[in-house]
Amino acid sequence: MFCRNMSRVICANYSYHLFPFDYFLASMDKLGVENIELWGAGPHLYQEDCTPSIVDGIYQKIRRHHKKVVCYTPEQCMYPINIASREKTVRERSIAYMKRALEIAGQLEAPRTLVTVGQGYRNEDRGEAFDRCADALLTLREYAEQQGTAIMLEHLTAATTNLCVTAAELKEMLRLVGGRSLRAMVDVDMAARVGEGPKEYLNAMGGDICHCHFVDGMPGGHLALGDGILPLDTYLKDFEEAGYDGCFTLEILSDRYHCNPEPAYAQSLGWFRSRGFV
Repeated sequence: MFCRNMSRVICANYSYHLFPFDYFLASMDKLGVENIELWGAGPHLYQEDCTPSIVDGIYQKIRRHHKKVVCYTPEQCMYPINIASREKTVRERSIAYMKRALEIAGQLEAPRTLVTVGQGYRNEDRGEAFDRCADALLTLREYAEQQGTAIMLEHLTAATTNLCVTAAELKEMLRLVGGRSLRAMVDVDMAARVGEGPKEYLNAMGGDICHCHFVDGMPGGHLALGDGILPLDTYLKDFEEAGYDGCFTLEILSDRYHCNPEPAYAQSLGWFRSRGFV
């Protein structure tokens, strides 16, 4: 039975980067949020600056606010991180960066770590980049298990990858690298950009879809729920009919919210409550 529990609705610090981390946590307290997805980026948690003791300080703050990190999501799209890179130095640095992310997830007791697929050059053989990505993910999958976390593999858009844009392509990668510590996820706004939705992902991978970024869009934009045109009620029904038991992260990213993010999250939480989530 599909559980309409608000503990499954996760807020993240994506739109709070113009404010201190303490402000984000206080905002989550005000909104009654139990669980968070932690975006690993400055100024809140920039991996390259964070020693284990600094991470522990962040973890203790989260604990004092009675929150749990459900997913750790290191920034990996805007920085020079690409686990499928043809350049060995870039690929090795990227794998090391993601290993550090898995260590941080373990320290934060986050059961999930979001990893994206990287990309190849558009004028090289896609299969070669696909294989490089798969090899990197096999290494990271083993390391994730050692750290007590599981990778949530995310598809991207055609502007950010040529490897996994559709449900079928993500399924192809999951067939090669999937396992107990490497599953898959769906971002409904990115899926909508190629005419898909959660149904395609759930039909293709079933119980291996273990995480979701649930936002509105035009498509595109990663908007607060109700600010776009996506068929969100249909998406929720698709999840319900599939017996999905994972989380729904509000990955609100549009810069229209950055100077005052709390109302966008309040609006989106209200959307779920109006659909019977308690």
